[in-house]
Amino acid sequence: MDKEKLDRLYEKYIPEEKLLIAKTARKTIRYIEKNTENFPNKYTVLRNRIIDSCYDVLECIYRANVFQELSDKKEIIVKIQMLNFYLEEAYNKELLTHKKLINYGNYLLELDKMIRAWFSYETSG
Repeated sequence: MDKEKLDRLYEKYIPEEKLLIAKTARKTIRYIEKNTENFPNKYTVLRNRIIDSCYDVLECIYRANVFQELSDKKEIIVKIQMLNFYLEEAYNKELLTHKKLINYGNYLLELDKMIRAWFSYETSG
């Protein structure tokens, strides 16, 4: 492929996020990932669950946006609740401060509200 063709392809798929919910999820993922990378090795499984759950939330958002299935939107809420659980476990193991847990909770609450508003919009229209 020549460079011009590659440049046009890249322009078409610029990583600029237009879906507000996904943009918020991406911001949350970066924040959580940055702050969990220093977990001790003994908590690698918990750290990986937290990170994997973050990416699962984002994947479900994209899936729900593409397929417009209510079950996909419900899955996002389940993933957010599981992520909350993992973060609470990290707090209980003193891997996160109370302030960090509250901040993560606020990010996830904002995301949850956006998803639920999306449900309402989809089911009312």
